[in-house]
Amino acid sequence: MLRRLALLGLLGLVACPGDNSNDDDTDPAQGTVTGTLQPFQAGSAAANAGASLDAFFSLPGAKDLSRKVSSALAARGVWRTGIPSKPLTHEASLLPGEIIVHFDTPGLSAEEAVAQARVAGYHVVHQAFLSDTQHLLRYEVSQPQAMSGGTPNVRALTEAEHVRVLHQVQAVPGVQNAESNVRVHALAVPNDPLYSRQWHYKNMNLPAAWDLGTGSESIVVAVVDTGITAHPDLNSRVLQGVDLISSSANAGDGDGVDADPTDNGKDLPNGGSSYHGTHVAGTIGAASNNGVGVAGVTWSGRNILPVRVLGTQGGSLADIIAGVTWASGGNVTGVRANTTPARVINMSLGGNGSPSAEMQTAINAATARGAILVVAAGNENANTSTSFPCNQQNVICVGAVRFNGKRASYSNFGTAVDIMATGGQTSEDRNGDGFPDGVLSTLPNSSNQPSYDWYQGTSMATPHVAGIVALMLAQDPTLTVTEVEGILRDTADTTSQCSEGCGAGLVDAYAAVLRAKGGGDTSLPPKLAISTTQLSFTGTASQALTVRNNGGGTLQVGVTVSGTNASAVSVSSSSLSIPAYKSGSLNVSVTPGALPAGSYVAQVDLAGASGAGNAQVLVKFRVGATDDKDAYIAFAYLDAAGEVQIDDEGIAPVSASGGYNYSLKMTPRDYLVLASIDDTGDGKYFEDGDRVGFWRDTTQVETVTVTKSKTTSDISFTLVPYQSDDDHTPTTTIGGACTSDGACGTGGLCLTGASFPGGYCTQNCVTDSCPSGSACYSNDQGATAYCFVSCTPSGSGQCRSGYRCVGDGAGSGACLP
Repeated sequence: MLRRLALLGLLGLVACPGDNSNDDDTDPAQGTVTGTLQPFQAGSAAANAGASLDAFFSLPGAKDLSRKVSSALAARGVWRTGIPSKPLTHEASLLPGEIIVHFDTPGLSAEEAVAQARVAGYHVVHQAFLSDTQHLLRYEVSQPQAMSGGTPNVRALTEAEHVRVLHQVQAVPGVQNAESNVRVHALAVPNDPLYSRQWHYKNMNLPAAWDLGTGSESIVVAVVDTGITAHPDLNSRVLQGVDLISSSANAGDGDGVDADPTDNGKDLPNGGSSYHGTHVAGTIGAASNNGVGVAGVTWSGRNILPVRVLGTQGGSLADIIAGVTWASGGNVTGVRANTTPARVINMSLGGNGSPSAEMQTAINAATARGAILVVAAGNENANTSTSFPCNQQNVICVGAVRFNGKRASYSNFGTAVDIMATGGQTSEDRNGDGFPDGVLSTLPNSSNQPSYDWYQGTSMATPHVAGIVALMLAQDPTLTVTEVEGILRDTADTTSQCSEGCGAGLVDAYAAVLRAKGGGDTSLPPKLAISTTQLSFTGTASQALTVRNNGGGTLQVGVTVSGTNASAVSVSSSSLSIPAYKSGSLNVSVTPGALPAGSYVAQVDLAGASGAGNAQVLVKFRVGATDDKDAYIAFAYLDAAGEVQIDDEGIAPVSASGGYNYSLKMTPRDYLVLASIDDTGDGKYFEDGDRVGFWRDTTQVETVTVTKSKTTSDISFTLVPYQSDDDHTPTTTIGGACTSDGACGTGGLCLTGASFPGGYCTQNCVTDSCPSGSACYSNDQGATAYCFVSCTPSGSGQCRSGYRCVGDGAGSGACLP
């Protein structure tokens, strides 16, 4: 069962009156929060009509708003997050008292390590083995009196005491290095029916790479993350991993290090679950071409190795060091030997800070054992100079692009970024399929049943590259990290470079895997390929289409626009010239002119010279309809009794005419920030059909600390369509035989005549989304568009008798007469 991105769940805000903009509130005891909401733009659907949101505050009961919202939260819950069971507070990244100690002597026992690194006046506890020479020790202050049984009475170190102890440990003879432990947090053409919604693969030229190979069982990919949950699209691919979370409180499973890497969830700030590692693992290796769910970058073989290092409180530097060591085949004392060492290690995690010497030691040792580490750049829209572990050496750091191949709004940037990959932007629907432009992968639903969902982030971009590296190693297992990075950079799509620092550009999976295979013969004929078969626009706008040459020589492409509404669509050039195994960009613009309000289609036709192939891009555009409904933002917190509260000052309109910018003065405390647009027009929010969101995003829910007399800026996040776990899959039967519309289910159309022998069930996809296993194409040069059964051009038996699979130039195809 597929669920559209469900962020917050069924939280019904009861309509109440009052002016909550608090623009005139100048109370110096308050703090200010500012930001911008980014509503999902549904490129293929008209804006919802409905009652004005002004009615929200015209109804009785304004003074009772807090109680009503709290009651609604308590009664109905919040998707994934549940009702907060603990204060919504930030945790400092430093873990006071915890120090990673690197001894000169390998193989020290816990007792020997404690004895050697003891500091006068402090109690020392051996917390974990990280490798043969690296240990995690916890220092506590010894109190004068003793507890019963002779156990020392101790207390945790303050940050100042921690610094003093760290300096003393660094000076201990036999200690090569010591550094603080810090908190780290978590930062997807087969026949799988949901593959048609994984636009992110075509974005990176991955379908062409699968023609070269779909991976090797001998190339193990480790997912160093939150662990993994059982999922039918993953179970056959997962090796026996390990849980290396040294703190039983953080592990959330009743103990510390153990052999069970199951993700127990509850890693979000109010007790909910992101199941981050499961989503990452699905992108790397969901079972593919099995007719179920989604596809992975690699297709088969039991070679996904889950290594759990992130728990209910995030993760620690020490646990990640142990994770990298164990995943690569190194020894971690007290943990079973890894008999399936990883050649690729995915780390979709990180934090802010300088490079860690002890992390670098672990990385260097892992690299020497043959592992290649692929890490996320981070999601703070900041320079990677302070983004860990992207700023370490001997790693491949991955930034994120959106549908148009440009840097996503959240992605970190800078000189440390090596390559970009598709991380998505869930506030957009640039291809007009009716779904968020996020990365679709495996995930439990709100009832903890196997499902699929869209996430965004550099965490989602990174496993694409990890999977592509695995495809490269399947062609040449001798490749080193330096060679792999060189190939990725040399073959990248340079149109995705940016002035802020986006590395070599967007990864080109086909060109990279071909180079790893020793191919790239420029004497071969050119071959036309495109990144998408569909673009969607609202009003006057433009988008870039990536056109690729997946062959040798120079590709010459002629470009025209066809269809009844062709005059409204223009292209930047009528011809393109693209070198061997490179790509170019074609700008497509829409200028509706005097067209009346409504939804329209046209088609961009690309014709490669000398038999290089043809491709068509459906251009969907909307005139007159706008998504300019106001939003409402709410700041939730826990009171002293542990009850969820929202003050009158904590809920306010966010005007569409003001660009969805907001500025609110709030009482200083920690808040969970959420927002919604009443798209259904029923005066309620956070319900099916409404756009909803929260700070920071689905995979990185964070609280916001409001400080007296200070401004907290850029609390900005996306609002995307909410749909509950109820099955909303369209009932239209696509591709079936028919004689009338009634035979094709709700909303179905029956195409008949000589062009469709036996009839063909479909639906108009100008304004509606196509069901799973089908995609939207024009069948009459851009006059209208219908859903057609998706298929693999190289496959057989996928289309019913009388129909054949016709390639679309982007790695997929459609069943046509």
